[in-house]
Amino acid sequence: MKRNLTCLILITGILFLAGCATRQTGSRLDVESLHSAIVTDDVRYVRSAIASGAASPNQRIPAPVYIEGAPLLAIAARAASLEVMRYLVTAGANLNAPTPAGETPLMLAAYFFNEERDQGGRSYSQHEKAVRLLVEAGADMENAPHHYTALAYAAYQGHDHIVRYLIERGARPNADAVNGRTYINTPLMMAAIQGHRSTSLRLLQAGADARIRVHGGHTATEFAAKYRHTHLINFLRCAETLSQDESFQHKCGAEHVVAR
Repeated sequence: MKRNLTCLILITGILFLAGCATRQTGSRLDVESLHSAIVTDDVRYVRSAIASGAASPNQRIPAPVYIEGAPLLAIAARAASLEVMRYLVTAGANLNAPTPAGETPLMLAAYFFNEERDQGGRSYSQHEKAVRLLVEAGADMENAPHHYTALAYAAYQGHDHIVRYLIERGARPNADAVNGRTYINTPLMMAAIQGHRSTSLRLLQAGADARIRVHGGHTATEFAAKYRHTHLINFLRCAETLSQDESFQHKCGAEHVVAR
């Protein structure tokens, strides 16, 4: 009954869905099988679906959390399905096609991790490779104005390798903040909310401005205080006192420097 209801919802809600078949035949698209192939990195199935005309590189299909439909590349990036990602990029998929929530493939690759490998620490290795793949292919690191960025997503998760890589490739530590104000939390704010010390320090070393305030909201220091991350307060307050020609490393002390 539950399966039948799911099929009915998909058929009526997504125009491109031809049915809930168990296999892909001709130009008929089996959405469930295609989604499964993407998340398991079955590039042969995905290639066959596109070659047959059942799907296109920029196809949107329903997925968990994205019932309205998400781009194939976004689904692959979220799962860090590297072979499928490489194929879709080569096939001409839009590198920046967003989900209904406005998340780009790069943002999803920067945010998620392999939960099955989360034993004693989060495993981001596959997702870091996915981030590199997308950036090297030309994905936009900044997203549209007043949207979160891949750097902000990586900072929220405390994934320092991705944070460092994105900064090295030109991601802006202050995103689209103007005159000390922003509509969306900066990467530093995201790190402060979660209490990530090394990520916060890395961002400050890269030029993140601790004085930026969300319109009608907080600064990074105030976020850290709100969520009781007292281990961040001192160096964030120091960062707020920097003049234009002062570096964070010089004024706030060598103990607050992380290795590059």
